Amino acid sequence: MNVAVLAHLDDRARSLCREGLIDDVVQWRVSDAEAPEWRDVYRDCEIVFGTIPASWIPRLNALRWLQLESTGFEYYRDSAAEISRRGILVTNLRGQFAEPAAETALAGALSLMRGVSVLSRGRQERRWQSLEVRPGTTLLARSNALVLGAGAIGGHVRHLLEAFGARVQSFARSSPRAELHDLTSLDAALPGADLVISCLPSTPGTRLLFDRERLARLSRSAVIVNIGRGDLIDEEALADALEAGEIGGCVLDVTQEEPLPPTSRLWAAPGAVLTQHTGGGHRDELADKAAYFLANLARWKTGEPLDGQVDVRLGY
Repeated sequence: MNVAVLAHLDDRARSLCREGLIDDVVQWRVSDAEAPEWRDVYRDCEIVFGTIPASWIPRLNALRWLQLESTGFEYYRDSAAEISRRGILVTNLRGQFAEPAAETALAGALSLMRGVSVLSRGRQERRWQSLEVRPGTTLLARSNALVLGAGAIGGHVRHLLEAFGARVQSFARSSPRAELHDLTSLDAALPGADLVISCLPSTPGTRLLFDRERLARLSRSAVIVNIGRGDLIDEEALADALEAGEIGGCVLDVTQEEPLPPTSRLWAAPGAVLTQHTGGGHRDELADKAAYFLANLARWKTGEPLDGQVDVRLGY
């Protein structure tokens, strides 16, 4: 097999790939720049491991399988027709981020509900705030939680919430694991939610799902968490709601523009916790990505179905 390994990997993950690809012709990423750089030798690669620029798709003449190093397919939305026409198989890292992303979501939510975010800021001023903060703390165990998305991440978020004792409902248009399946039922549930956690992908149906009108349905104490995709929330409307005290807080692992511009009002908005797209990370992340790819490669060589196959029409 002629394989291009263009994912961002550390020495440990690269070593795993070298061992697993010993019988293959391998083209390696040539720099640690944010995006891989084009080389003509990639034209003959049948398999690519990495999230490459969409503009490369027409130039990869021999491409048969693209293994993404993330779960997002939105970067290739404009290339979907060509990918389908050429029969290119696309797989993502479905399931790889469920545990860290779910833990990040709950860590952020708990930091707001238990007053940790306020106390952390007070520590910089060496100010004791117990009498101010303690009466306003809330319990996850007594909360009504709404999880948007019932895939791997959404499922694990729900599992952790239920372990804390929260009352949980899930929203997903087609999943039998969800109680809510349309926007009418979602809108009806929002006013009673203490915590809303979105794990939704980026699709035409989810972009700006939380616009000014839908944010206004949340209670003044509600916390909204986004660990899905950054185009879910109208950020100007969110900043307005936080500054006016119309919602209790937000946890954003993803934003519309990354890095978040220094001019964004969200940096200083009260009740905003910004986890800066670290939600899927952990110290074994890159090695796990390499292992996922190599396991899929073994399936490819034996003709078995691959894990994480993306429905190009749906975008996830």
